Formats: sequence, C-alpha cells, structure tokens
Amino acid sequence: MADTTDAPRAVWAFEEHQHRELVHGINRLHDYACDVANWAAPELSVHLKEILGWIDRDLEPHIAWEESWLYPEIDSRTGTPWATRAARFDHAQIRTMAGRIKTDRDALAKGAAHEHLAEVRCHMFGLEALLRAHVEREERYLIPLLANDDWATTTDALPVGAKASSEAG
Repeated sequence: MADTTDAPRAVWAFEEHQHRELVHGINRLHDYACDVANWAAPELSVHLKEILGWIDRDLEPHIAWEESWLYPEIDSRTGTPWATRAARFDHAQIRTMAGRIKTDRDALAKGAAHEHLAEVRCHMFGLEALLRAHVEREERYLIPLLANDDWATTTDALPVGAKASSEAG
C-alpha cells in the first residue's frame, strides 16, 4: 500500500511534470504560428497535422485525467464544484480552438486561399494563449490545493505509468 502522506506530493509532482511536457508542445505551437506566412499550404498542412497529433496524443489525455479524477477530487476536498469551474471552462475553450485549427487544416487540404493564413495564425496564437493561461492558473490556484496535509489519498489516482515513477522517486 502506498504511503498516503506522500500522495498529494506525488499527484502534485505528476501534474507539474505533465505541465512541463505540455510546455514543449505549446512552444512548438508558438514557433509554428510565427512561421505560418513562410510556408506554402502543403507544408503548413503538415505542421498543423503535427499540432493536431500532439493535441490528440498528449493534450487530450491530460485534460481527460484532470476532468475525470483531479478536478472531482479537488471539488470534493474543497466542498464546491466552483473550485474547478473556470478550469473546466478553459478546457472547453481549448477544445473549441483546437477544432478551429482542425477546420483550418481541412480548408487548406481543399485549397484555401493564401488570405486564410492570417486566420490560421490567429487560431494558433489563440490556442497558445489559452493553454499558457490555463496552465498558469492551475499551477497558481488549483495545484496548491493538493498540498493540504489533510488530503489522505493514494497514488492509485495517477494515470498508468505515473504510479510506478512516483513510487520509485
């Protein structure tokens, strides 16, 4: 059985690790948005596909874990669903903006005009801004709630693969 006194720190460490990993993808999104005007539509389409792959592979599982375990746990501990209401709203905005980028990629595949590139760039920078603000709000306002000494839980709450690394460290 896991030591429950270390569980909040394990979850906190896991979330911080996840955010550090997400920042690499967010930085790539920023770099690609800066270079939109330098690429022909086929090349931009490839980069958008890469960003959409990152969203599906890395970002969505992170959001799913937060919404299925972390946020309900924080709401339970604080006694109110308002503790995570803004973060859940952020997730909806992030998904909406990711959907716009998917629509942009589909439009490029259908031969969208070069004038459409400014809109693509706006959607990419918009997603970046949403992600950076969301991560910062979580780290400032939600993650510190995990440091509560009264929070008795286990590392069973961590996603697969994270449990072993938290118990090893």
